[in-house]
Amino acid sequence: MQPETSMIEPKSLLTTWMQELKNEGFHSVHLAHYGVMNQDLVNSFTENMEGFMISSGEKKTLLKRMFSILIEGLQNILIHGLKLDNELQSLVIIAYNETSFRIVLGNLTNKADISKISSYLDKLNAMADDEVKEYYLQSLNNGIMSEKGGAGLGFITMRMKSKSILDYRFDTVNSDVILFTIASTLERE
Repeated sequence: MQPETSMIEPKSLLTTWMQELKNEGFHSVHLAHYGVMNQDLVNSFTENMEGFMISSGEKKTLLKRMFSILIEGLQNILIHGLKLDNELQSLVIIAYNETSFRIVLGNLTNKADISKISSYLDKLNAMADDEVKEYYLQSLNNGIMSEKGGAGLGFITMRMKSKSILDYRFDTVNSDVILFTIASTLERE
């Protein structure tokens, strides 16, 4: 995937993503957020989604998979996201249709990180499901922590739990900053 080259107001991407999701057949949206992110919102989003899925009669295994994807993605935002105007900004959308959920998560990051993120996600997306699981176990056993405190398991967990490729893109915010968004599809059981 190639990064977008035009500069964009990050908040306008919420509208863009909503239209793209509608075009993909996701006509119902349970959660749509662009703005400040903090631990209280992480808790609120996950509790809200859990309640929604239980009331919709979703199976417990699907609920656990959704919860894993959300927690990993939202924690990635908290750990790796950049601040804009002294606030940690995020994009979170959960849309659904009769057959699946679409989870879109985004945060600001340095433009210099595009190559590293792309390479890592392309590597994960090229793996078969059983290879992703093996890679997860290897990464877990290595226990190598990043400078920001993560062990690199977030994207692996998202890929493993969704059982689908992780779509991603970069939109330029300014000369140094991009909005990185990652999306996965979670099939309803």
